[in-house]
Amino acid sequence: MSSFPSSEIPLIHGTQIVACPKCNAQFEFRRSIRPHIDECGFEAYDLRCVTCSALFHGIVDPADNALLLSEAERQD
Repeated sequence: MSSFPSSEIPLIHGTQIVACPKCNAQFEFRRSIRPHIDECGFEAYDLRCVTCSALFHGIVDPADNALLLSEAERQD
């Protein structure tokens, strides 16, 4: 499966195919019916890549509903 640019993420019955920013593995992401809203007012998610186990924080961009991911800092 190839990687999709965030502007071309296909929607499959409410599911988005997203790529891990660290290893590029792809997985399905489905938005919650009752999402967590962060202190800035964004719909926020914490995710873990099933391939490389990296932890990510994500927010949903309200302009285009794309999931924007950033790698979380490890707390050892």
